Amino acid sequence: MRRIILASGKGGVGRTTLTANLALALAKRGRSTLLVDACLSSPNLALLFKLEKAPYTLNDVLRGEIPLSDAIYEGPHGLRLVPSRVSETADRVDLSRLPSALEGLGERVEFLLLDTPGGLRRETVAALRAGQEILLLTLPEITSLSDTMRTKVLLEFLGFRPLGVVLNRVRGKDYEFPPGEIRRLLDLPIVGEVPEDLSVRKAWRKGEPVVELYPRSPASQALMELARRLERRAS
Repeated sequence: MRRIILASGKGGVGRTTLTANLALALAKRGRSTLLVDACLSSPNLALLFKLEKAPYTLNDVLRGEIPLSDAIYEGPHGLRLVPSRVSETADRVDLSRLPSALEGLGERVEFLLLDTPGGLRRETVAALRAGQEILLLTLPEITSLSDTMRTKVLLEFLGFRPLGVVLNRVRGKDYEFPPGEIRRLLDLPIVGEVPEDLSVRKAWRKGEPVVELYPRSPASQALMELARRLERRAS
């Protein structure tokens, strides 16, 4: 089982949207995929997959009340999801339970993707300890790259080594850093580039993943290509 986390310096870079759509892209390619909403302080995946009224969530698992299997729900194309409760804070859960809760999945899951908050708050670090492969998500702009560089340094200080970078909302404008320069600044390979695409916003407003609602859009095609690259890294 490959455990993948897309980490970002702060919010607003499209991390939840990209993580959710990447997980669905892998499922559409026939991969056994589990998507976990480990963003307990501001969960959004339940809304995107119509699970806001789910009776059991990751919150219940981290309180030790139920096994993880009771909080897994079926999504499109066989994607499985573990939502967090929309109306509850992270104060009453034991975040240290997350790694052990995920260990029981074994070989039933090929890809495990965890959505985490931006920055390196307590719940983010707990999710990172449950992960295996960390990809840094950034916009190709100076402020986002500056945050990403600081995040990379802090991750390495904590013992986490990011494996690569995913560029999101690429516009091809003069003020954006070119991929080669970003690769040099972060000293990491770029594993994917997702273009700015109005289809992503339109899909989000309709409460649907873009790779499902607009599969031929530029962003969806880029996400499917990123899924293919992740598959190749496993071979």
